[in-house]
Amino acid sequence: MSELLFNELPRPTFRWLRVNHTPASLLGESEETKSVLVKGNDAIISELPTGTALINPNYKGANDVALTQLVNSAEGYAVHVPANANEIVGIRIDAGARIASRFQFIVEEGANLEVQFFLDGGLANTTNVQYFNEYDVKANAKVVVKKVNLLDDTIQHIEHRYTKLEDNADVEYINVEIGGKENFLHYEHDLQGQSSKIVHDIAYLGNKEQKFDIAMLMSHGGKKSFSDIHTLGALSDTAKKSFRGTLDFLRGAVASEGAEEDTCLLLDPTVKSISLPLLLCKEDNVVGNHAASAGQIDQNKLFYLMSRGFSEVEAKHIIVESMIRPIIDRIGDEVIEKAALTAVRNKI
Repeated sequence: MSELLFNELPRPTFRWLRVNHTPASLLGESEETKSVLVKGNDAIISELPTGTALINPNYKGANDVALTQLVNSAEGYAVHVPANANEIVGIRIDAGARIASRFQFIVEEGANLEVQFFLDGGLANTTNVQYFNEYDVKANAKVVVKKVNLLDDTIQHIEHRYTKLEDNADVEYINVEIGGKENFLHYEHDLQGQSSKIVHDIAYLGNKEQKFDIAMLMSHGGKKSFSDIHTLGALSDTAKKSFRGTLDFLRGAVASEGAEEDTCLLLDPTVKSISLPLLLCKEDNVVGNHAASAGQIDQNKLFYLMSRGFSEVEAKHIIVESMIRPIIDRIGDEVIEKAALTAVRNKI
């Protein structure tokens, strides 16, 4: 496939800097795909037919061409959680071959769902892992999604994610992004309901020639809706990170509040960090906050640790791990947490 534009800003700006999108091509398209492993209550999991309608037909994903191709050809799983039920679903993606999958979650009123994504593996040749997960979260429902990406450095990793929240819906996303050669992550969250709430935390660590391209859109439509974005990580060698975060307060989102913060630690002068936090607003009575920071390791912290007997390399390891560790500790699975920490320590 020819070059595509990934993660375009919803309102193009900064044209002279050429950062409104990221050009790239899909890798490994001709290869056969491999199934993923989905574990959970069989009564709530069923096959999702190819071409099933999207929860939001206007959602374009990281790239509309790539998403359309995925929806029209990929295997799919539907997860329907009944009202007031409590369920856990585990999804294992082993990149021993090209992956193309789709997941649709319907969480009924008052239900609780935890979803655990674990990605690892790879091939000698470069290929792609691409998947689309949708969440329709009904009134008073709670969803927690925990994802750990430990893919090999031969993998192009593309995730499309869409969330619709009704009244008092509560959603929490936790991303630990360590692996992958190219990572295109596109998250669009639609806070339609009154007092709906979403918190999205992402920790990443890049080295060598890794790329992390992250786009997030929080659309506030309901009264008193709340969103909070945190992305934090570190880059070394010639790694690159792009963050495009948008808070969009629509007409009618009275007394809503949104915040976004992007923090990047630059471990080498050859890395590149791009941060574009945007605020869009059509409503008067709202609160929107955004912040971005990128810099080297605090020399005072480094001196303090070295004065306690640690070498400079060891001190840097401690600082970077202490930055990412709190998010890893929230995964709640000892085996996965240990694997993530091992990957972090190996990369540092």
